[in-house]
Amino acid sequence: MLSSGLILRGRYRILRQIGRGGTSSVFLAEDVSIGKKWAVKFLPCDDDTVWLAQNEINMMIMLDHEMFPRIVDAWQDEEGYYIVSDYIEGTTLDRALCTNKVSRKMLIEWWMDIAAAIKYLHDRKPSILYLDLKLENIMLKADGSLRLIDFGIAGRIAERGSLYGTPGYAAPEQYYNRGELLDERTDVFAFGMLMYAMITGRPPVPDLKEQEKLVREERGIPGRIRTIILNCISEDKDERYPGMGELADAIRMLKGGGKKAARIRLSLAAAAAVTAIGIFGIAAVRYVLAEPIDNAAERMIAEANEHIVDGEYTEEGIRIICGYIESGCLDDDSCMRFTYEVAKNYFLVRRNYREALRYFEMLDTEVYPESAYYKQLCRLQMTFENDREDYVRCLEEFNRYNKGLGYDGVRYENYLMIANLYDALISVEGYDPKQEIGVLEDGLHDLRYAVREGLYTDDGPGYEAEYLRRLCILYEDAGDRTKAISYGEQAVRLMDPGQAGAADDIKSRLEVLRTHADKQ
Repeated sequence: MLSSGLILRGRYRILRQIGRGGTSSVFLAEDVSIGKKWAVKFLPCDDDTVWLAQNEINMMIMLDHEMFPRIVDAWQDEEGYYIVSDYIEGTTLDRALCTNKVSRKMLIEWWMDIAAAIKYLHDRKPSILYLDLKLENIMLKADGSLRLIDFGIAGRIAERGSLYGTPGYAAPEQYYNRGELLDERTDVFAFGMLMYAMITGRPPVPDLKEQEKLVREERGIPGRIRTIILNCISEDKDERYPGMGELADAIRMLKGGGKKAARIRLSLAAAAAVTAIGIFGIAAVRYVLAEPIDNAAERMIAEANEHIVDGEYTEEGIRIICGYIESGCLDDDSCMRFTYEVAKNYFLVRRNYREALRYFEMLDTEVYPESAYYKQLCRLQMTFENDREDYVRCLEEFNRYNKGLGYDGVRYENYLMIANLYDALISVEGYDPKQEIGVLEDGLHDLRYAVREGLYTDDGPGYEAEYLRRLCILYEDAGDRTKAISYGEQAVRLMDPGQAGAADDIKSRLEVLRTHADKQ
């Protein structure tokens, strides 16, 4: 043990111990000549630490990346090995996440930074595997940036299974020393476990089957993030992302960036520009891209948008979109996103439940779990007169499922979808519009909470304005002028210039409502 005040090599004065691992201890030291602080790692002499120390030195001297500390000195004496590197002032991420609430937007930024750092290692010639990615090996600095530390077991890409690694984080081929060739996918596995730990605040468990179950059942993990984690932690390496580049692309899509859009979004501005009618509650459905995707998708959008009448795609517009889907010219992700939106169009706007079912059945329910509810509703709609109770029960299950999703656009779009589906009951004897109102008010309160707490930042005002607009109309129909006026006034304040038509409609309703209120 290095004691406080001890001066190493006549230069590094030990101040205090700041960390300890399985085979090493880390101390804060001060350079007596220039006053700069350094981190000194000490590994006592034995057969394992000889390899670990030499390996860490060899790895770190090759690196030139802001996410990794520089090694500035190293030596050996009869006691052990000493490695002097940049002192990263901050706290380890496991401690930081215990005491600080982090928004999902910040988590995504951190994941992008960590993925870029690991990809930097993988792109070295020869490649370097980190092999010990976990919360304890990531430092959070005061400025909010991250640094990766501890290269004790980082290794070359060609080395076979190692006995080193952290249970829960380490991939099976590494931790269980199965003699398999380690590659980038070994770090991909640990990255998935790191994502789980960061978003839940709990460390992963060594039992992979149990861990997969935890990921699937954890209500606080948004659907798209859950899919990424599961694609990282498959026991079969061939089922994981092939490398950090592909994983980083998937993470980038969570924030709507990159070459492909994260999802085709319903254009709330276009949807809200007309009066609520029919099962969908709007006369028009038009889809826009959060970001450009590929040339085929852009060409399809351009062609389909030539066939819009009164804000709604004509049969020809839908035929063009479906033709692109079935031609195979779209990449898989784009094809699935368009398929999902077309299926909803057939269901919610055209009420062609047979065609809607056909497209919903093309979807992977792991990626689009909502499609399972839509398929059931399609079948119930085709026998609606006989299955009203089952229809309502399915909507209630859909609503419970939706409340268990993470705070993202899918969750808030689904509130609108569920309200629309309740609206289908409007012609049914005994239908109570309070169910539809309840869904929209739940969505409104949920959204406001998520925005206030920084859990959702993408399009809060857009969804909020649509909830308020719909509630104004529903309360007007129900004869509750006070609530209709309150919701209508809030909706008008939130609507942007692109929603002028919807704003004018609500303003007209408010004039009538206020006139009636004044007469009473």
